[in-house]
Amino acid sequence: MPVSVIIVGNSPGEVAGWAVPIATEARRQAARQRRALDITLCLPPCQFASGQEETVATASGVFDRILDPAATLRASLGLPAWTPAAPTVLLHVGGSFWYSGRLARRWRARGFAFVERAHVARSHRAFERIFVPTTDLAERLTRYGVPPAKLLVTGDPRHDALPDILPRRGDSGNGTTAQVTVLTGSRDALFSALFPFWVQTASALRQRLPGARLRLVVSPFVTPALWQRMVARHRSDLDAGAVEVACGGWDQVRGSDLVLTIPGTNTLELAVMRMPAIVVGPASVALAAPLEGVAGWVTRIPLLGAGLKRVMLAVYRRRRPPYLALPNMRARQAIMPELVDDVTPVVVADESARLLHDGDARRRLVEALGVIPRATGASRAIVRAMLPWSNDDSYAGA
Repeated sequence: MPVSVIIVGNSPGEVAGWAVPIATEARRQAARQRRALDITLCLPPCQFASGQEETVATASGVFDRILDPAATLRASLGLPAWTPAAPTVLLHVGGSFWYSGRLARRWRARGFAFVERAHVARSHRAFERIFVPTTDLAERLTRYGVPPAKLLVTGDPRHDALPDILPRRGDSGNGTTAQVTVLTGSRDALFSALFPFWVQTASALRQRLPGARLRLVVSPFVTPALWQRMVARHRSDLDAGAVEVACGGWDQVRGSDLVLTIPGTNTLELAVMRMPAIVVGPASVALAAPLEGVAGWVTRIPLLGAGLKRVMLAVYRRRRPPYLALPNMRARQAIMPELVDDVTPVVVADESARLLHDGDARRRLVEALGVIPRATGASRAIVRAMLPWSNDDSYAGA
């Protein structure tokens, strides 16, 4: 009888950065051990989801089935739904712990979780093991009452999903032949709000760097019809500035001398790959980005929600931490440049051109990113801890 592996999570980062590499590693280890494996991805309702997670996950080819948010909700409520064959293990990688706890109980699954924040402390009893990326987080969870024996420091599966360190083209002399890549956002709302900003930034960059290669990269998590419509709307400006538009993943970033991106998981991944980058966070990003928890749903109320969100964001701006980029948060210092709040396309273009003209500054930036270590193998550690044959002697050397 095959082992059923259930992975629960729903957002671009959770699916591409955690679910896919873990499922891929489970497939590899099962094949090596000649074990039968059935892997299901459950996508719970989530305000951070892009809506394209099922499409991207299907394209990965590592899941036997994918339950969309409606099907996952039905199963969580105990309504008639697909049922896995026993034995079953369930891994939470994101979304509300409520869904993972309900599904584990209904399907009598051994429950596991990978988390990168301490909020699991209130729900840890639903899981027999909790995987964390760092010893710092493990120590925090221990202080919050999670038994140390339940915690396992594995590293971050995102590192397993990244390609090898991307080759850079090196010093571009006066910067005029540089390649500048813009990551335009992985959710429809963010993409729509920011695409005109990026087009204006590229136009301003063209004036400063006439010979540079400028590329806007659209995430596979953005709805195809939406990005094609936005590109068509700005086609004249794109053509006038000789700006390329490409849809895809990290391969589209290969060879860049500088990357422009918004706050989010991309910033940490760029740091791990030692890619010089500037994090851009205009006010429109905050207005378009979803909020967590109850605030995320309240601010969706027609007519009233938008005003409430502006008030919440105004309060947040007065109290927010000093950094928005994840590498800066991790390092507790500004190792990756940030341009936020009232920043304009001209300001971004000026700072980008300055950095591209200064090869020494870019090299110092790359060296500073070295404080964010890259360590692969997290997916392997998680799979070994979950699957029932993980204690086989033959497995230990796999």
